[in-house]
Amino acid sequence: MSKINIDRIVKDIKSKTTSLTPIIEAVCNSIDAIGSERTDGIIDIVIKRNPQQLLALDSSHSLPEIVSIDIIDNGEGFTEENKDSFDTYRSGLKISKGGKGFGRFMYLKYFNHVSIESIFYEEYRYKRRSFTFGHADEIIEDETIECLEYNEGIHSGTILHLESIKEHDLDKGIDVIARKLVERLLVFFVTGGIHTPKITIREEDESNSIVLNNYIGKDSDIQKVGYDESITLHGKDSDWTFTVKIYKIYYSAITNKICLTANMREVTDSAIHNYIPEFKEPMFELTDNGIQKNYMIKAYVQGSYLDDNVTTERDGFIFGKEEDIYSDLSEKQIMKAVATIVKKHFQEDIQKRYNDKKKKVEHYVYSSAPWNKTLLKDVDMESIPIGISNFDLEMRFQKIKFEKEQKARIALKELQDKQSSEEDENISFEDEVNDILKNVTDTAKNDLAHYVCQRRKIIELFDDLRKRLETGKTHRESEMHNLIFPMIKDDRQVEYEEHNLWLLDERFNFTQYIASDKVISQVDHKEPDLAIFYESGLFYRNGENSITSPVAIVEFKRPKRTNYPDDENPITQALRYAGRILSGRYEMPEGLEEVIVDKNVTPVYIYIVCDIVPKIIEFAGFAGLSISPDKQGFFGYNRDYNAYIEIKSFKKVIDDAKMRNQIFFKKLKLI
Repeated sequence: MSKINIDRIVKDIKSKTTSLTPIIEAVCNSIDAIGSERTDGIIDIVIKRNPQQLLALDSSHSLPEIVSIDIIDNGEGFTEENKDSFDTYRSGLKISKGGKGFGRFMYLKYFNHVSIESIFYEEYRYKRRSFTFGHADEIIEDETIECLEYNEGIHSGTILHLESIKEHDLDKGIDVIARKLVERLLVFFVTGGIHTPKITIREEDESNSIVLNNYIGKDSDIQKVGYDESITLHGKDSDWTFTVKIYKIYYSAITNKICLTANMREVTDSAIHNYIPEFKEPMFELTDNGIQKNYMIKAYVQGSYLDDNVTTERDGFIFGKEEDIYSDLSEKQIMKAVATIVKKHFQEDIQKRYNDKKKKVEHYVYSSAPWNKTLLKDVDMESIPIGISNFDLEMRFQKIKFEKEQKARIALKELQDKQSSEEDENISFEDEVNDILKNVTDTAKNDLAHYVCQRRKIIELFDDLRKRLETGKTHRESEMHNLIFPMIKDDRQVEYEEHNLWLLDERFNFTQYIASDKVISQVDHKEPDLAIFYESGLFYRNGENSITSPVAIVEFKRPKRTNYPDDENPITQALRYAGRILSGRYEMPEGLEEVIVDKNVTPVYIYIVCDIVPKIIEFAGFAGLSISPDKQGFFGYNRDYNAYIEIKSFKKVIDDAKMRNQIFFKKLKLI
């Protein structure tokens, strides 16, 4: 035959495989060699460990690493025909069984040395053939053949020596290897009409052995669910029939999976929860004694479409994972259809999980995010993952809201275009307009509910800032500053949603702010600064820059403050500041123009927020202010500055804000 570069072939193998792959490939070849008709087939997987580590086993108490593996079978052996097939790259001898003539190259990918000893019956006598798997340009090297004398114990069979493992990624314990092997080879055990050989994995010194077949069957760790089911999927050009076999595998940590097979080999798999989220959590059942038994689900899919389209390395298919113009069916189409079959067998468990998930979503909305109530009907509960976080759940609601808004905008634009193109001006579009407005109204309700809920949280936070810390100190001034109005900002930087001055007066939502914590005068640099609660406040202007447009000054004092020297009278400070404003010494943001005022016409509103302590009561009396009915503040008018003055306690700010928003809180069931 023509020479080939074996090392290059092995190096070019890019498939997603492990050191377990050549063992599986070897066992599959042994099953083929034994055949489906025999009932006495035997395959032994012999584990050989590092001899140096074996000597030290008594002191280390850990299993030595596996260095070599023998796979022994009693199949027909390497007849001349089988030997020629092995010696032919991409041989077609086993093509009817799905053989690619390539899998054996996996041996050299993971083991440095591969050799074969085989006894076969040919020309009326038994013969022994041995050879090594070449690395250069010959597949078979150092071949020897000898004829054997007949005796009663002689029989055909093969020993495959996989020696000097390249990567120590195999589990050390044969019980773990056995579980993984049986899960990967399960397709052979479940195929009807085939007598699976007895497959045993054992230590070289016979100290431990496990029969893989014992994992399968009634009352075993692997049990069949229901009967085989056939499904027919309609492709672009043809209809394709697939067989689905479902198994429970107890005490397995693997995710519930759908496995696509080809020629009785596992090829690709996908988690079932990718298609039905309720399968993400581990499955379990209770025994008669009330003990919980966990298990995973594995669904095998077989069909000619899979057999005909598997790749050479058997690590994928030549059709696409997603639907495309080149493939009759995609991998996703097959997986999705099979997931529906699996769901039917576990309907009771899945329905309970679905209901629990639905309750969680509804609880999140009604307890934490009532602004999403109008969007609940639009949520695709089926697609929501089990265990979704509140953050991700809110992102889903916001996506729905955005899509509804976009849909409404597009529909409105189309309606406008349609109306402008109609010749008959009397044509009514009332129904279409109502449909559009319904979507707009839903999203508007969502925004309003969200805003109201934010208000409730702000009120609670403001209330918390009144309390003392565990150290006995009060909260920092900057905390209250940023809660009421962001520091070092002006009206060009702060939207009305970003501040909370509505706590003091709802009219502040429609205010044109001039500055907070920024210099706003070229002459007087004592700018309002909410961070310095003792000496300054916040200055703003309502409406246009005109003589009749009001001016307001907000002065905050530190919570729990009781000591106020006479020169720190907040009423006097605020009036003095009002005088500077009314004198025309301030300008609009960025110096666009001066603040237009007239001390006889421009109304001034002064708000002072502080705890009502004896010194504040004294200052209010000197200013001629009246006490409020709830005893939590003072109010009055100063004719000299055309100023309305109101002193509010922190408690009054909270109580008034709650009262103004109470009807909204009730509607959203927040109280």
